[in-house]
This record gives sequence, C-alpha cells and structure tokens, in this order.
Amino acid sequence: MIRRKPKPHLLNELGDYLGAVGFPRQRAQNLGWHGAPVCFMLTGLNMRKMKYNVLEMANYSPIEAVRYFHIPSSTLAYWTEEPNQLVVLSSQEPPLLSFKNLVELYVLEGLRKIHGVHISKIRSAVKFLLEHERSRHPLADYDLRTEGKNVVFYKKGKPLNASLWGQYEMEEIVGGYFRRIDRDPHGVAVRIFPYTKREQLTNKELPPQTVEINPAVCFGLPVLKDSRLTTGFLATRFRGGDSVPSIAQSYGRSVAEIEEAIEWELGRSVKTAA
Repeated sequence: MIRRKPKPHLLNELGDYLGAVGFPRQRAQNLGWHGAPVCFMLTGLNMRKMKYNVLEMANYSPIEAVRYFHIPSSTLAYWTEEPNQLVVLSSQEPPLLSFKNLVELYVLEGLRKIHGVHISKIRSAVKFLLEHERSRHPLADYDLRTEGKNVVFYKKGKPLNASLWGQYEMEEIVGGYFRRIDRDPHGVAVRIFPYTKREQLTNKELPPQTVEINPAVCFGLPVLKDSRLTTGFLATRFRGGDSVPSIAQSYGRSVAEIEEAIEWELGRSVKTAA
C-alpha cells in the first residue's frame, strides 16, 4: 500500500495537539501519514481544545496549491514573492501555505482569469482593506459578491468601501466560482470546493462540489465532500487494485464521485471497469 510521506512539521503539531487532549505524543508521531488513519483517529477529539488556529496553520506546499487550483507555478510565485506580493505565506522557510492562503490564491485566480479584473485594481482593494480593516487576509476573510458589473467586498453582510469598481463582463459563472467558498456568518472562509478539472473553470454549467478542503476535517487534507475519506486514501485503494465501482460500493457513494475524486488526486483519467 502506497503511503504519503509525512511532513515533519505537521506530525509535530499533530503530536502537540493530541498530547494536549491526552493522546500519547510519540504514538501520534509514529502513526505515519496515510490520511485516513489519522483522519478517523481525530474524529472523536474536541478540536476546540487545539491551541492552533487551523485556518492559519502552515499546512500546504506551493506545488499542492498549483495542483488544487490549476494555477501556473509562475503565477503563484508572482503573487507570493516580493516585490509583487499579494499573499503572505504562513511560513517562508520552508515555503508553506495556510488554508487562508489557499483561499486568497483561489480568489485571486477567479478575479484575474475568469472575471478579468486588472491586477492593479485587486492590489488597490487589498491595500485599502489592509489599511482600514483588522484582517491580514482580506481575500479570505471577507465575502465577495457580484453586483451588476462590479465585485463588492462584504463584512458581516455589509459592503466595504473596497469594491473593485469597473466595467467588467459579469456572468453567472463568476458568482458560481465564488460560491464554491463556504464562509461563516462573519464572512470568513471555512471550507472550499476546488474545481477538479481545468476545463470546469470556464464551463457555464456549474460542476458538482465533489472534493472539499476543510481545515477542521482530516487536518486539512482534501476529502470527498461531507465525509472523512481523503482523496489520497481513495487513490491509494485504486492503485492497490480496487476498482472504482467497488470503492464506491464500500462507502455508499456514486461511481462518478469516486472517479472524479481519484482523477483529481492522480491528475489523470481512471478506468471504471468492474
């Protein structure tokens, strides 16, 4: 069975957390990293006891962000490095992103590529929010809504004065793009449903929300929506010889869902032969 190599800092932090709630720290670090075992082990634990802010924990590598959101690595570097930095990474050495960083990148890509907002407009709005609001991650902490031909930032249901005013082509696809971010009543992003295929980004028919990234579930690993089944675990079963239909039957999910999650994880199409 293929296992993902653990990130040392994640195992350390997981060990700290489990130790805080009474689980032996060394045992936690010796569990290895498969996704599902650690995920299900955390199911019964009280996440509120965690001393870390899971939304801002350094948890994802740049290459994972590139894969999750179909962003060119050169574009990610442009947004996260000086002198053009719009996203401040949670960890600079090694370079690692938090969940909020992921949301910021997702929003930036939507504004720039789908909505056609010029980068200078985005930079101006972000600068305004950083200067006048308390958030260090305004693209993740404030809701974005499409109104007419404008994109407007909202905080607790009220519009902010950092709207990206301008004559942009507004289509329903843009609203659908931003609706794939789930936010709490204050507007802070708490989970995101990435597009599993690049071509879905420009498809006017809204694709299903199959995969979710939620920092409060499975330590932030991508999972099948509304479950604790990581896409990595599903791909491991497939690589181990299980067919997509048999995996789907095991968990009471549709073949289409399992196939899409595995294809997203592997980055290639898979056969669905029984």
